[in-house]
Amino acid sequence: MNNVYRKAFIFEASRYEEYMNGRCTRQGLINCTIVAKPINSDTLSVALFDNIPTGINQHFGLPIFGIERGDMLEDRIQYGRLPDSMSWDDPNEPLVCNIFNNMTCIRFAMMSPLRIIEFFGEFTDIREPDQTAQYGK
Repeated sequence: MNNVYRKAFIFEASRYEEYMNGRCTRQGLINCTIVAKPINSDTLSVALFDNIPTGINQHFGLPIFGIERGDMLEDRIQYGRLPDSMSWDDPNEPLVCNIFNNMTCIRFAMMSPLRIIEFFGEFTDIREPDQTAQYGK
């Protein structure tokens, strides 16, 4: 997983699933590009392009806390954390991003109501943040 941690990447999603209360509430085929780039070593800037499902913002940032503070879990990388309060100003703003070891799924968690959207696909580019001048559509 170190090959993608704190790196810029492009992930091409071909399918998504949304879950709330342990149930799949929406799913389908999708053509969505997820572009992420670390900014100032403490924030992951994320943008979604093309066919974006409703219920998730197109642009947002997630904090990078560091490996010593829990960003690297046994089966995934985790950017951001769920807050102590169970309400949030923007229900479509992701608070957590999980990148799983199999490198075929990226999950975003949103609050109010608590739900997740999982994108399935593949990484098409992974590189150091300073090598990404062309990132962004």
